[in-house]
Amino acid sequence: MSSPSSLFKQLGLTGAGSPLSGRHLLLILLAAGFLALTVFVVHPNEFRIQAFFSGSSCARRNTNTDAVASPAKPSISAPLSHAAAPAPAAPGDDVRILIGIQTLPSKRERRHLLRTVYSLQLREHPSLAGRVDVRFVFCNVTSPDDAVFVALEIMLHGDIIVLDCAENMDNGKTYTFFSTVARAFSSGSGSGATTRPSRYDYVMKADDDTYLRLPALAASLRGASRVDAYYGLQMPCDRENFYPFPPFMSGMGYALSWDLVAWVASSDLARREQDGPEDMWTGRWLNVAGKARNRYDNAPRMYNYKGSSPDSCFRHGFVPDTIAVHMLKDDARWAETLAYFNATAGLPSSGMLYHLPPPAGRP
Repeated sequence: MSSPSSLFKQLGLTGAGSPLSGRHLLLILLAAGFLALTVFVVHPNEFRIQAFFSGSSCARRNTNTDAVASPAKPSISAPLSHAAAPAPAAPGDDVRILIGIQTLPSKRERRHLLRTVYSLQLREHPSLAGRVDVRFVFCNVTSPDDAVFVALEIMLHGDIIVLDCAENMDNGKTYTFFSTVARAFSSGSGSGATTRPSRYDYVMKADDDTYLRLPALAASLRGASRVDAYYGLQMPCDRENFYPFPPFMSGMGYALSWDLVAWVASSDLARREQDGPEDMWTGRWLNVAGKARNRYDNAPRMYNYKGSSPDSCFRHGFVPDTIAVHMLKDDARWAETLAYFNATAGLPSSGMLYHLPPPAGRP
């Protein structure tokens, strides 16, 4: 190994004409080395090789972000936030569901009832808050009066989605709902963005005459596949109804896993074929495309209100483990259904203020 003086000679820094002696240069180099070591220890980030470390540090930051739990929502009225949506659920995490109730701008009384019913369910089961979001869905509001009232509801409750379409039942509203949600809540940009969920595992379309028991729905979906999944009451359930139409889930309320919602948004088939019974046509899209290999038929836990009609494979009396009851067309049917499932059990007692008769319809 060369001595420091010989190294200085090779560099031309000693001898005649050199302004520095070898001893001086050695001291300078030692001081510079000590300074560099100090900076490296105190400010190590300045010495990172960015191309090597940047991926690891980003991954750690994302992991830490995902671990922070979102604050629980006290009711269904907490507004949706596109930017602050949590990352996709890891295996074992609780299921996350967006329920879009298709209704009309003028049906304010029905929305008030449903807000009350679902808010009380979430209050009773706080673990569902922030994981089950209920939203009311309609197309463009054309009435100036409705526009004022809907704007007030949005400001107060934040639970309304107004689609860019002409109001309809079976001419594309469901397609517009799924495709709008897919684009609004995708986690990235580019052609494949909608395949990566930013907030929800499932998106459910439901009617405003359907009573959903949210804890039962969430528990049922929790054990289902979150990929290529189609969930509801499968029709036809016998050869007397809708035969020979291929299988589909009843429009009372059916859910698609996020990847299928994203597929609907990008599908030329779904875009072309929108005019027809919306639940049948959704099933047709999936059948023709070979999608929805994981299908969940929830009979007899999802069914139509029986009333005086005869029993069938899709209509019968109430059962305790119900997920959904459909065809609640009037207040009397709603009251009977809510009484059976003891929806008013949490009413506080007050001998002076609440002079109410006991609910009818309990078994």
